[in-house]
Amino acid sequence: MICTPIAASTPDDLLAALPVAAAAADWLELRLDALHNLSVEAVLRALHHVLPRRPRPVVVTFRPREQGGFRDLSHADRLRFWHSALTTPAEAFDLETDLIAQLLPTYPPDHPVWARVVVSHHDFQATPADIHAFALAHFPPHAGTVKLAVKVNQPDDVCRLFDWLTGTPSATPSTWQKIPVGMGGLGVLTRILGPAYGARWTYSTGHDGRAVAPGQLTATELRETFRLSSLDRHTIVAGLLGCPVAHSLSKDLHNAAFAHLGLNWVYIPVEVSPDDLAPFLRDAIHPRTRRLPWTVGGYSVTLPHKVAILPYLDRLTATAARVGAVNTILVSGQELIGDNTDVAGAMRPLQQRFAVEGEPVAVLGAGGAAQAVVCGLVAAGAQVTVFARHPARAQDLGARFDVPIVPLDDFHGRRFVGLVNTTPVGMAGYAEGACPVPPERLEGLAWVYDLIYRPRHTALLQAASQQGIATLDGLPMLIAQAAEQLARWTGRDVPETILFAAAERALHSVRPAP
Repeated sequence: MICTPIAASTPDDLLAALPVAAAAADWLELRLDALHNLSVEAVLRALHHVLPRRPRPVVVTFRPREQGGFRDLSHADRLRFWHSALTTPAEAFDLETDLIAQLLPTYPPDHPVWARVVVSHHDFQATPADIHAFALAHFPPHAGTVKLAVKVNQPDDVCRLFDWLTGTPSATPSTWQKIPVGMGGLGVLTRILGPAYGARWTYSTGHDGRAVAPGQLTATELRETFRLSSLDRHTIVAGLLGCPVAHSLSKDLHNAAFAHLGLNWVYIPVEVSPDDLAPFLRDAIHPRTRRLPWTVGGYSVTLPHKVAILPYLDRLTATAARVGAVNTILVSGQELIGDNTDVAGAMRPLQQRFAVEGEPVAVLGAGGAAQAVVCGLVAAGAQVTVFARHPARAQDLGARFDVPIVPLDDFHGRRFVGLVNTTPVGMAGYAEGACPVPPERLEGLAWVYDLIYRPRHTALLQAASQQGIATLDGLPMLIAQAAEQLARWTGRDVPETILFAAAERALHSVRPAP
């Protein structure tokens, strides 16, 4: 189930937000601590006014700033609020652990209100080392639900959160429903897969699309893109490894394909830093060492891991070995196999538009995507020159494909028929609006191909169009390589029209910044 917070600053705004939040949510969290300028008594009056008008079950929250709330609240104010709020007919109440002892004289452990209480602990710095012991020490046995919201700093933290969610040590109260919330990039796994493994609900962004805590997704994304309500313990998990991943359309494409094919799969982008790559592969993906409870169907790999991942795989396909970079992980028995669908993905739309055999083509960049493009161009008979910001670092690429490596500043379009940009310069969230080469140096080119797809019309493509040069953006490549990945993971083909439609919906949707 999805719980959507409403953090409105006035009682009228709170009331107006109810139907908006209810559109995609199963529960609503009334963040009454967002009513900044009201006294405790005025906040209670607002609660009494809202409750008869609630369109969904509600959980009431009144959190102090030091525990992630929106306002400063004294301990006495919080107790005064809760002594009264707990008498209302709200379906649930979110209480911080430091209040429990003071409430027990009025609400003893056998009081029925505790069945409706969510006792929560928030740590915005770290995850407890021993979560089972921490929970037993901090959460009362008579609570109906316990929520642990913690900063996830490493893959091991995610593993321990799921171990706590799914494990039942003998000392754990049988009445507890649990809500593990991993805050941060790696914590997305708890937000999407938590309910499938027994979490009472997961939290979305606020009703206005703004994140109330780090790592939240919108309720619409959870329900429509990730199909949260259909996920269960038999769901096969695929995903994307990269840093960053927020810009990626891959989740929209792959999840739409799974829905079209009727497969119980989900695709989850996970922001994995270079330092976390090896432990994530070990703890979350590799079949011999995986600690997380689900079956892994495969992963996509993007910047900056396409080359760095090579030492951690059991073997490579012939294409991946030739390219020297991986964008696809296949799971076969007890092995992880590195594959590369970027070659086919990049070349298919390019060759559908432009002739490359025997033509001089410039490639900007020398990373994993460049290696795939150069591999495809050389195989197609193009005369390739690679332009790199740091030529010395690209010598392996030059030697692998017997192509010259030239400083980026030496690029001039009049020497080439085509240009392929494989750098992230101009990508949303990464130098957006910048051009990887001065626009005046495009003169003489017949075509420009930019692998970036968000935005589709990069500064490079705009500059080329203004000079009458034909252009090709990166969306067709994304579609083609995704279709190849899907076929290799599932053994099923999906019409590319399904993927294009999903991409267009995502590109034209307005997603609030977190």
